Amino acid sequence: VQQQAKLQPQPVAPAAAAGGTANSLTGSTNGLFRPIGTQPPQQQQQQQPPSTNLQSNSFYGSTSLTSSSQSSSLFSHGPGQPGSTSLGFGSSSSLGAAIGSALSGFGSSVGSSASSSATRRESLSTSSDLYKRSSSSLAPIGQPFYNSLGFSSSPSPIGMPLPSQTPGHSLTPPPSLSSHGSSSSLHLGGLTNGSGRYISAAPGAEAKYRSASSTSSLFSSSSQLFPPSRLRYNRSDIMPSGRSRLLEDFRNNRFPNLQLRDLIGHIVEFSQDQHGSRFIQQKLERATPAERQMVFNEILQAAYQLMTDVFGNYVIQKFFEFGSLDQKLALATRIRGHVLPLALQMYGCRVIQKALESISSDQQSEMVKELDGHVLKCVKDQNGNHVVQKCIECVQPQSLQFIIDAFKGQVFVLSTHPYGCRVIQRILEHCTAEQTLPILEELHQHTEQLVQDQYGNYVIQHVLEHGRPEDKSKIVSEIRGKVLALSQHKFASNVVEKCVTHASRAERALLIDEVCCQNDGPHSALYTMMKDQYANYVVQKMIDMAEPAQRKIIMHKIRPHITTLRKYTYGKHILAKLEKYYLKNSPDLGPIGGPPNGML
Repeated sequence: VQQQAKLQPQPVAPAAAAGGTANSLTGSTNGLFRPIGTQPPQQQQQQQPPSTNLQSNSFYGSTSLTSSSQSSSLFSHGPGQPGSTSLGFGSSSSLGAAIGSALSGFGSSVGSSASSSATRRESLSTSSDLYKRSSSSLAPIGQPFYNSLGFSSSPSPIGMPLPSQTPGHSLTPPPSLSSHGSSSSLHLGGLTNGSGRYISAAPGAEAKYRSASSTSSLFSSSSQLFPPSRLRYNRSDIMPSGRSRLLEDFRNNRFPNLQLRDLIGHIVEFSQDQHGSRFIQQKLERATPAERQMVFNEILQAAYQLMTDVFGNYVIQKFFEFGSLDQKLALATRIRGHVLPLALQMYGCRVIQKALESISSDQQSEMVKELDGHVLKCVKDQNGNHVVQKCIECVQPQSLQFIIDAFKGQVFVLSTHPYGCRVIQRILEHCTAEQTLPILEELHQHTEQLVQDQYGNYVIQHVLEHGRPEDKSKIVSEIRGKVLALSQHKFASNVVEKCVTHASRAERALLIDEVCCQNDGPHSALYTMMKDQYANYVVQKMIDMAEPAQRKIIMHKIRPHITTLRKYTYGKHILAKLEKYYLKNSPDLGPIGGPPNGML
């Protein structure tokens, strides 16, 4: 009842009390919110004890507050404005004026700065009713300090939280202040210490509490204003991206001098990240045995998972390359029983290949045995064929007989397969003569078809380059009599070139003679080949490889067509080749003769 009576307007006072005693700094006679009246300033001064000039520390300096300054006004344009200092804002701030005009002169005096002989710091101490803790107004411990003021742009030396961190309180006092006497939610300048107690925000006021056991959270060890030199990272710190805080900081270059020892508990996660995997790979190359073992202990449990990971597989490969024998053996043991699925997997096949390069012969043989019965499936697979090739390259041939056996009757089909043709070539390179013999026999049965196949022609070329002389001769004999036709074929022309290059001198002479002597309608076969987009390369190769006497024959055959060849795109290639050997002053390339250096 008394509070309600105090809320009634006073006819003679310049401003009626709008708040209860809990909102007053100096007593119930001086309310927080008073409408502006017409009472002269002298009557307002009667409600306040007389005071002399007081030096008070506001947020931004010392301001002399006299009895003529009326009050320290936060929001109003009242009579006391000219000599007042806005609490929490500089005297030059226009914020109070803007809000005051918006409220149409709704004044709110926050007590009188001259209410006692105490300083501003003491007037804002915890003994004031305004700052008493109340369950309805004080935020929990750890709430941002200026939870009543949503100003991220405040020039306060202490700093205010961002608007997104505050409950969004307005500077305008809530309506509840005019109807009851609960504590105000305008905690101006108040800092909570660890016990929830409010301390003054005046500069230096925190010194009283800095040494206390429950210090202000602003200066605590967990404050982000003063982060420790090296943060502690937990595996439970998951960022919105799904990465740990450590990995996120590393990716954003916030951890410039990261070492392997800093990744304890995070090795697997880093291995599965593009940048983290590259970091671990680089460190493993120069790491100490202890550091490698620390990393290895973590990845071993997740070895299969990393083997099939787009980035993790490279970390596993590094251990096959730089790890100890025990580490390689442990990883090989993890692969055991999973060779086939890994060989068919995009990233696992790379691990198998690296393992085959790095482990002992006994381990190799044990590993490749798991592919027995699945050879053709692997050979025709885009990933598995690389594993089979690596097996043929690295493993002892006697351990690979099951691969040769699987190819019986399949050589032609595999030779015309985009992946199978590669495996056939590796067999011809690395396997024993006894193992390659049945492969070659099947190839010779299908030479004519293979030379015209987009993949099979590579197998025949490989035999011409690396095969035994008798195998080369068999292929050349298949080509003879068909040089003109095959030279104009997109794929077979490559085989004809290899025949000219790798055949014996006698065989080469027969092939060149076939071109020079054969006629193709009204013109010679040579003329037809010189104009063809594929066969012209065969002619160029013949010019390069021919004996001097035979080259002279070729030149005589070409001479009548020089003028015509200039009109054809591919004929120009032939002329360029001739100029390389016989560049003379004569426009028709001069007399026929051997090269100036006496070479071919």
